[in-house]
Amino acid sequence: MPAKALFWGAVWGAGEATLGHVLHLLHIPGLPGLVMVPFAVAVMGRVAARSRGAGAVFLAGLVAASFKLLDLLVPGTDVLALINPIQAILLESLAAAVWVELKTGTSPFPKRRNFETIVRP
Repeated sequence: MPAKALFWGAVWGAGEATLGHVLHLLHIPGLPGLVMVPFAVAVMGRVAARSRGAGAVFLAGLVAASFKLLDLLVPGTDVLALINPIQAILLESLAAAVWVELKTGTSPFPKRRNFETIVRP
């Protein structure tokens, strides 16, 4: 599961770091989101289908957001301009992970135990 999430997260992140950066340089309002969101949904769908786990979808988003930080190496890149795409990537992956968890029942978080079962001897 983690290997697939890492691979597809790297694909998503490379797309965001290259194509997303070029689309932002065009300064056409809404164009980067119009192009990159369907790409992100396709990648998250691929991760969800291959791993069947909500945690893998969120892990792919973390990897993609990390790759987006590579745009800092490009001269003239504003740090504040990177915050919005990184937030969008993380929120998209979190929303997709919640959706996958609701559809499949595989939670990335440990299940809570009932208090009565803990206290009862």
